[in-house]
Amino acid sequence: MLYTLDLLLPAVDFGQQNAFHPTGWQQWLAASLTAAEWFLATTIAAGLTRRLSRR
Repeated sequence: MLYTLDLLLPAVDFGQQNAFHPTGWQQWLAASLTAAEWFLATTIAAGLTRRLSRR
């Protein structure tokens, strides 16, 4: 669970990403979670920017 959170939260470092070295399908899952991290962070930043610029 901490490994997944470490991959999904860009600003928080739990140190789990360096402790595990996924192989095979798990490596693809880790890459997908990292891509989702950046997508979610960008979406949240854009939403906050839009929300703050309207006021």
